[in-house]
Amino acid sequence: MGKEGMNKRRRPRTCVACKTEKPKRELIRIVRSPEGRVYVDLTGKGQGRGAYVCDNIDCIELARKKDLLSKALKVEVPREVYEELLKKVAETEGAGQ
Repeated sequence: MGKEGMNKRRRPRTCVACKTEKPKRELIRIVRSPEGRVYVDLTGKGQGRGAYVCDNIDCIELARKKDLLSKALKVEVPREVYEELLKKVAETEGAGQ
């Protein structure tokens, strides 16, 4: 039996802020690349250590206030990453109205 016969197990991911488990598609992934660069990974496939946050302003603000992404990624997360997250959420909420 080859790999195509095996089902890939889909584990829920946990938001660093509210600790809620959700499917990967419902969270935003932030990555620390092997080179140390931190960025928002909208594809969910970037290489490196990942951390997840809910797609809402409250979780992003809590993560920023308590520096939770830096703790999860074990590197200082630049202010621009939080700004990009907030911009993405604002765009998503604006498109839904």
